[in-house]
Amino acid sequence: MRYLPTILLVLSLPAGVLAYTVAANVLSAMSLPDDIQGFVILFVPLFVAGLVMLPFLVPFFDRKAKADLAAYHASQSAAIDDDADAPPEDPARPQP
Repeated sequence: MRYLPTILLVLSLPAGVLAYTVAANVLSAMSLPDDIQGFVILFVPLFVAGLVMLPFLVPFFDRKAKADLAAYHASQSAAIDDDADAPPEDPARPQP
């Protein structure tokens, strides 16, 4: 299950292409007014394809975000540990 988000990432593009094709075919079969038909056939299938691709993409980006968050917490812990190991500063000495 370790590679599942990557596999879903790869499968998102074919799923989006399929959704775009199906939505474009359904909309072109409908009798829409000529002035909005081009606009609707262009943008509605893109929206549908995006909605279909979203569940495939979320696990991949969630895994990446969790890894980045863990790295951030590790760097913050290392910085706090470094500050704790440093000798206390003398308040009477002027800072450079």
